[in-house]
Amino acid sequence: MNSTGGYVYVLYGEDAFGRDEAVQTLKDRMRALPAGDHNLTELGPDTTVAGLRQAADVVPFLAERRMVIVRGLLSRLSGRTPRRAARSRKPLEAGADELQLLLDYLPDLPQTTSLVFVEDGRINPDALTKAIPRGRAHLREYGRVIDVVDWVRKRARLVGVDMDEGAVRELASLGGTDLRRLDSELHKLGDYAAGRTVTRADVREMVVSRDIAVWSLLDGLSERRLDKALGALHALYAQGEPPEALLGRDIAPHYRRLMVARELALLSRAERAAVDVASLGLNPATLPRWTEQASAFERSELEQSLAVLLELDRHIKLGETEPEPSLEVAVARLCTRLGD
Repeated sequence: MNSTGGYVYVLYGEDAFGRDEAVQTLKDRMRALPAGDHNLTELGPDTTVAGLRQAADVVPFLAERRMVIVRGLLSRLSGRTPRRAARSRKPLEAGADELQLLLDYLPDLPQTTSLVFVEDGRINPDALTKAIPRGRAHLREYGRVIDVVDWVRKRARLVGVDMDEGAVRELASLGGTDLRRLDSELHKLGDYAAGRTVTRADVREMVVSRDIAVWSLLDGLSERRLDKALGALHALYAQGEPPEALLGRDIAPHYRRLMVARELALLSRAERAAVDVASLGLNPATLPRWTEQASAFERSELEQSLAVLLELDRHIKLGETEPEPSLEVAVARLCTRLGD
């Protein structure tokens, strides 16, 4: 992927892992240049074309080029508003006129600026292709990964992890379509095997036991059983799971799902039938389980639980606390009836 100035990248598609990895590669190359960090700007879907132009037209600071990355703007301008932008309180401008302004601007993009559009899902890039001067466009769609087994096989080779075919298929069957998780598990398996070939037994030892421990942790929190929750947390620590990942990937989403399940339980049967449960982050097949667990909580308890986790996340990111013991304290708090 060329990193010279004046290019317009349009990276989109349902494979968010592959797409975001490509974006990260561009950012890393930019940062490797002199004053790279000072010449890298990132914008969200709320930005206007005027705001984009203001960032892109800036003369590079002590360097030959700069890069502007904008996420979700094309979807917004084409009327396919991302959820994060839809929730924003900042009013968004009308799409059609803004889109034309963008198309009119692209031929005038400074040669010293690379512009990177990043979009979730599929888009129609035809209008962009026509507007971007020949030789300056780099468009790529990252389609949904259908053959997960083949993806794991190729990814393992790419990251230098030797796996036998049984291990490849076992990991693919356990990881589903969560490519970020599969990539994370591949790196852990590589560290665990320490140069030898990863086997099916290794996958079952490292991945299955991790899933069991996570479910035990979440069940302990739902049941307010401190011994069960802490026992599972310590087992996950022993497997090398970082507390930051457990907090953001497992525990906080658990309480959000409980909140959603509790709210759904208050709806009438007809109202629930009209709700797309999957779009709310819940598997319809496991909704009864979440509903049963959520019935043990008042809404105020779930809100306070999320507040506890948000505060802990802030302290960890600011380096104001030690992650492992602080998460243990938070688990202890969550296993009590908050507010009593």
